[in-house]
Amino acid sequence: MTPSFQTTRIGRLRRVNRLVRANLYDFQLLLRESWLVLVAFVFLAGITSTYLAFFYPETDGSSRPQGLPEALYETLTLMTLQSDLDFPRGDLIGELIFFLTPLLGLALIFQSVLNFGRLLLDKGSRREAWQVALASTYRDHIIVCGLGRVGLRIVTQLHAAGYETVAVERDWNSEFVPRVLNLGVPVVLGDAREATILQQAGIMRARAVVVAINDDLLNVEIALGARGVRPDVRVVLRVFNEELDRNLERALGPNSAFSASAIAAPTCAAAAVSREIDYALKVGDIQLGVAQIVVQKDSQISGFIRAVEEMTHVRVLCHISQEGRYMHYQALSQLSAGDRITVIGTLERIEDMRQRNIPLSKLAFLSPERPARPTERYHTVIVCGLGKIGFRVVKQLHSLNQRPRIVVVRLGNVDRPEFVQHIQQLDGVVDIIGDARSLEVLCRAGLDEAYSVAALTSDDLQNVQIALAARRYRPDVHIVLRTFSDALADRLAEMFGIHTTYSTSALAGPTLAAAALAGNIGQAFFVGGQIFATDEIYLSGEHPLSNMRVDDLRERYTALVLELRRSSHSILLPDLDLRLQEGDQATLLAPIEMIQHLRGVRG
Repeated sequence: MTPSFQTTRIGRLRRVNRLVRANLYDFQLLLRESWLVLVAFVFLAGITSTYLAFFYPETDGSSRPQGLPEALYETLTLMTLQSDLDFPRGDLIGELIFFLTPLLGLALIFQSVLNFGRLLLDKGSRREAWQVALASTYRDHIIVCGLGRVGLRIVTQLHAAGYETVAVERDWNSEFVPRVLNLGVPVVLGDAREATILQQAGIMRARAVVVAINDDLLNVEIALGARGVRPDVRVVLRVFNEELDRNLERALGPNSAFSASAIAAPTCAAAAVSREIDYALKVGDIQLGVAQIVVQKDSQISGFIRAVEEMTHVRVLCHISQEGRYMHYQALSQLSAGDRITVIGTLERIEDMRQRNIPLSKLAFLSPERPARPTERYHTVIVCGLGKIGFRVVKQLHSLNQRPRIVVVRLGNVDRPEFVQHIQQLDGVVDIIGDARSLEVLCRAGLDEAYSVAALTSDDLQNVQIALAARRYRPDVHIVLRTFSDALADRLAEMFGIHTTYSTSALAGPTLAAAALAGNIGQAFFVGGQIFATDEIYLSGEHPLSNMRVDDLRERYTALVLELRRSSHSILLPDLDLRLQEGDQATLLAPIEMIQHLRGVRG
C-alpha cells in the first residue's frame, strides 16, 4: 500500500467516522426536542396494541390479533383508517379507543413523527443545527470567531495547511459563509460573546480561539468571555489600537493580540522600494524579504543549492520541482530549469538573485537593467490612501535607513485626524489632498520622478483605477496594489503585469493562525501549502542542538537560522558550516509543526 493511498484511505475513514458521530449527535438533539410527542405516540400505540391483543372482543367477522406484534400492526392500520377490525359495540373502552386512536394517531404521525423523520434525514432544512452537530465531532481544533476578510483567510489557510477549524458567525447571510461551508468547515450561527455559542463550537475541546472581527471592543469581549468559559484556552485576537494591544498581552500572554494592518505594512512598504516581494520579516534591526522565483534555463542560479546560496547570500526556504513535487533539502540538492523556489534574504540580495536568474544570464548585460530600488532619478514613493494600512506604510517607509521621498495622496474628508496629524509631523513627508485616480493629481505628487505608486485604499476598484492611471502615463512605474480578491490579483498580473498585489487579510492571517497553533509567535507567512513562522531559541546547558551545523539543522528539521547572536555579535544568515554552541541565541524560520517540535526539545 503506497503512503498516498494509505493517507487517502485514512482521511476517508475519518470523514465517515465524523459523519456517523455527527448524525448520532443530531439524532440526540432531535430526540431531546421531540421527546414529548414521541412519548405520546408510543403511549397511544402501546395502549391500543394492549387492548387489541388482550381485550378486543372477537366476532364472527373479525378475530383478536395474535400477540403484540400483530396487535401493533393493526394499531398502525387503525391510525391510518384502514383497519379491517369490526367496531367493538357495547365495549365503552374499546369504542373510545377506536374513536381516539385514528384522530390522535393521524395528528401525531403527520405533524410530529413524520416531521421528526424528515428533519433527521433532511439536513438542509435545518442547516444551523446540523453545523452544531458537525462541530461536536471536532477535537483539538481552532475556533475562528468572525467570518470577515481576516477570519476567512485564517480559516482557508489553516484548512489548506491541514488543520481543523470551526467558525462562529452571527450573520448567516454573510458573503463568506458559503465559501467556508464549501470547504467542509462547520459554521456555528450565533454571537460568540455567548457562552452557549462557544460551547456549541467545542471550546472545551479546542486548541485555541481566534477572534478576528473588525471591532476592537467586541473582540475583547469575546476573548474575555472565552477565558471565562475555559480559563486555560489559548486566545488570539485582532486589534488595531497599539495601546490596547500591549495591555491585552499582559493579560492574555505575549503575542496574543495583533493588528492586521501592522502585520501587513512592512511587506507593502518593502514592496514599494523593491520588486516582487511576497513577505517581509523583521529580524533584529534588519528587514528580510521572502520571494518566489522560477529558475530559468541556463541561468546562474541553476545547480547545487549550496553553491547558489553561497554565491547570492540568500537561503532557499521551499523547493518545488518542475513536476510540482516538494523537494526536501539535502546537502547535494540541485536547482533545475522550471523549479519554483521560495527564498529569503535582504531585499538587495534577492534582487541580485533575480538578475542572475535571466535566461542565458551571462549575456544579461545586453538587455537594459530595470531599477531594483529607488534611484537618484526615480526617488519618490507615492502612497495613495491614508487608512489603517496606508498610515502604517508611511511610517515604515519613513523609518528606512535609505529613505525615499514620500508623498501621500488622500481624499481629505474621510481620513482619521490622528493619522493626518502624525504624518504631517514626519520630516520630509509631502501631504497632498486630491483624488489619486486623477492623472493631474498624480503628476502633482511627482509621478515623473516616482519609483513606485502604492494604491492602498480600502476599495479594490479605486486601487485598480489608480494603478491604471499611473501606468497609462508611466508604463515603467512600479505598482504596489492592495486588493482582497485573489482572482482579481491574478487577472491584474496577467493583463497588466502588476505582480505586487497584496491583501491585508492574506498577509495577517498566517500570523494569527500560527499564534493559535503554537502560541507566542510574532511573525508567520503562508507558502507552498504550509505556515512558516519565526521563533527564538536559547541554547543553554546540554541542549540537543548544541554543536549541530546550521546546514544539518535545516536538513534534519527544515529550519533555517535567520540570525545567530553569539556573545555581543549578531550574524545574519550565518554560514551553513557554522556550528551552534552553548550560549547562542538563534532566530529560526520553520514550518509551524517543526516550531512546535523544536520547542519540545530540551537540554
